[in-house]
Amino acid sequence: MASSDGILCRTHPIIALEVLDYPEQLLVTGIKTGECPVCPVSRHDLGDPACVCGFREMEEVLQAMDILNQGLGAMAFKKACEDAGIKPIQNPFWIKLPFVNIFRSIAPDILHQLYQGIIKHVSGWLKLACGEAEIDARCRRLPPNHNLRLFMKGISHLSCVSGTEHNQISCFLLGIILDVCLANSLSPVRLVRAVRGILDFLYIAQFLIHSDETLDDLDNALQLFHDNKGIFLDLDIQQGFNLPKLHFLSHYRRAIVLYKTTNNYNTEYMEHLHINLAKDAYHSTNRKDEFSQMTTWLER
Repeated sequence: MASSDGILCRTHPIIALEVLDYPEQLLVTGIKTGECPVCPVSRHDLGDPACVCGFREMEEVLQAMDILNQGLGAMAFKKACEDAGIKPIQNPFWIKLPFVNIFRSIAPDILHQLYQGIIKHVSGWLKLACGEAEIDARCRRLPPNHNLRLFMKGISHLSCVSGTEHNQISCFLLGIILDVCLANSLSPVRLVRAVRGILDFLYIAQFLIHSDETLDDLDNALQLFHDNKGIFLDLDIQQGFNLPKLHFLSHYRRAIVLYKTTNNYNTEYMEHLHINLAKDAYHSTNRKDEFSQMTTWLER
């Protein structure tokens, strides 16, 4: 590979990060659905912030995958993979790559984990807690301004909400629930604190510069949510919080320390390419034999 000064160097690229949505994380790591692709915490403890473990043992996984090469049979291989916490997969692409720890390389994702994940969940919970009619009425009462998008028809009717729309909703979500009346005359204090904790986490996680103080604020915001999330149980909205994307928020601090700020590994950049490289290209075709036409359109 040629360096900036024109000298040819022998290089050895390594995989440092995998920027993926949750289903893709499971596909790459071989972890079962409903479990954390980073740490070996039980799927039944995902909602407990105290149950956050270290990374999965890469050496144990490699030893399990080597069972077939030793000629010990399929049943022994399946049992070893089960003990290692993975599905019985053979020859994943990373098994022979040097310096790769696939579990350590799973990175946070602001778009899918926060905007399309947790914020989507919280918005749905608030609709159930406050009532869709009340939420929509409060959205319509927001004063006109140049900084917020106004949803004059409310937000309860929205379907296939994009990450951009969830970002816009996050800007006023806390304001429209401050004095809301809850069922059974419950106080909205815990509801407001839980939503504030998630929103604080959302915005602190996107800081372009971090320090020990900001990372402490990140942890405190997440803890604020966990301390007050019981309001959703009391309102019979949730039966538990064993959500993989919610659990992954506990790994954000460690990921930021290892791989720096989250703008370096956000799938939003790649998702935006769908518009330029797929959607626009498809719209230029006659919808018949579209792949060759899309290729021609992209090569122009």
